[in-house]
Amino acid sequence: MEQPGTGSRNAQAATGEARGHVRCTPPAAAELFEIAVLDTTGGDPHWHTIGWGVDRSEADSIAQSYVTRPLCPYEEARIRQNGHLVGVHRRRS
Repeated sequence: MEQPGTGSRNAQAATGEARGHVRCTPPAAAELFEIAVLDTTGGDPHWHTIGWGVDRSEADSIAQSYVTRPLCPYEEARIRQNGHLVGVHRRRS
């Protein structure tokens, strides 16, 4: 995804060097914890991201709340940091 006003990612500088591409995810995002849930409603189970935590305890709290909520809890919530699985919360039957 391009940032407004930076030009096309395919633009070439006079020296042949690519220019105009701006990263959408800042380096600090690697420190965030992604929370994804397993959605089993609608037939075909699928994973989708529901949010981000700024630290592990916040991510655990958010994930736990989605698998224990009274109305339509998710089957499972996973926490990842920088692409690595660091935690799993499951709904208790």
